[in-house]
Amino acid sequence: MNTRFLLLLSLFATAVTAAEPKWTSLFDGKSLRGWKPLQGQAKYEVRDGAIVGIITEGVPVNSFLATEELFGDFNFECEFKADAGINSGVQFRSAPPDGEKQKRVYGYQFEIDPTPRGLTGGLYEEGRRGWFVPSANNGEPQKAFAAQHAGEFKLGQWNKVRIEARGAHLKTLLNGKLMADYTDKDEAVRIKRGFFGLQVHATKNAELFGKEVAFRNLRVQKLD
Repeated sequence: MNTRFLLLLSLFATAVTAAEPKWTSLFDGKSLRGWKPLQGQAKYEVRDGAIVGIITEGVPVNSFLATEELFGDFNFECEFKADAGINSGVQFRSAPPDGEKQKRVYGYQFEIDPTPRGLTGGLYEEGRRGWFVPSANNGEPQKAFAAQHAGEFKLGQWNKVRIEARGAHLKTLLNGKLMADYTDKDEAVRIKRGFFGLQVHATKNAELFGKEVAFRNLRVQKLD
């Protein structure tokens, strides 16, 4: 292989790398700088390089730790580990309550569901339209989704989330496997830019108080 060819190959690789948008970390591993609590009062803390959300007794509504920055088109990645029986999720392109039409945090959610339903990786809209993929969290839609995807979730281990948002086209992946591929055609309703949020779901089940969901290595690649 001659020197000229090697030089051209090197220049091509450099050009491809330069053209790819850089990844930006959303969490410094030490503090909650750049994040703010919304809606509920569940506890969040930083521990061992992760953001840990704790199911908190007496909190009647879902809690979120949200980025201060808003994002439109992007690739997003993180890792999470969740205790059995709880419910959580990663919000994206989401918005706070407006006090009028929207009384709750609303927007897209990557579902985290370490329960027998097996819906982790599904696509949901918090606070408004509900389920997109599957189309319902019960009956045949839930059974079909779980049969195809439930085995991908690793209880008690770190799982990798990837979310791709380009215009109306949304994809969710769990541990490298495609879970949802959805185009939101409702232009009048869909949110085009919003925050990322880490959910701690409210519950009255005392057996779940104190259980946790942890997130680490949160990063985004802006595409707009």
